[in-house]
Amino acid sequence: MRDGKDWIVNGQKIWTSYAREAAWGLLITRTDPTVAKHRGLTMFFLDMHSPGVEVRPIRQMNNEASFNEVFFTDVRIPDTQRLGAPGQGWEVALTTLMNERATLAGQVDTGFDELLGFCERLETGANHRAIDDARVRSRLAQFAIRDSGLRFTAFRSISALSRGERPGPENSIGKLVSAAMEQEMAQFALDLEGEAGLLTDPALAPDRARYQSILLRSPSMRIAGGSDEILRNIIAERVLGLPADIRADKDIAFEDIPTAATARRG
Repeated sequence: MRDGKDWIVNGQKIWTSYAREAAWGLLITRTDPTVAKHRGLTMFFLDMHSPGVEVRPIRQMNNEASFNEVFFTDVRIPDTQRLGAPGQGWEVALTTLMNERATLAGQVDTGFDELLGFCERLETGANHRAIDDARVRSRLAQFAIRDSGLRFTAFRSISALSRGERPGPENSIGKLVSAAMEQEMAQFALDLEGEAGLLTDPALAPDRARYQSILLRSPSMRIAGGSDEILRNIIAERVLGLPADIRADKDIAFEDIPTAATARRG
């Protein structure tokens, strides 16, 4: 809601990464419910210590709390902290997301080199290391191929940025592949370790259940920055040029979109 030179924001946002540590945050809000859902959004940047901002950590399976839920109660944001024009928030959000996915996919270190070293160290029998097994080497070769593909894809993206170009939808490919690869490598390492992969005592397990922690964290990476399903839709529509999903509410004003509450009243 606009109030003079300020905007007053009420609502909540879930799965905000590192909100407890952040000094500033990006906030996309609905400022006009009378237009279609993608046209009535406005983006702001705000001080996370503003009155009315409450951050609650969300404890994850690996006992970390990098995700948070943020509540906004009559938070005043100066109009000078608006990004883009009112109602232009969707365009600003798309640019932000493409840069985020480029960053996630551009993390050249996939963890493959660490996995290779782990397989060279891990003893699976008398005078036998995991890497001595042909099946292990075959699986590592598959990971190496994907790792190489991700690296060169990231280099192309970095080169485009160096030319002043904006990240495009093709960065969704790198993010989609790298998130799944992290999960698969962690599961592979745990399968090799067996029950020892659960131990956290450094005297018994030098890796201290590292791959268990990565595996428990990995589902979040397949959601953060766009879920696998969203990324596949983006690749299909904007990279491959396939027909878009049918969206019955695409041109309906946000306030007129049927909800469970209106269905009950009807």
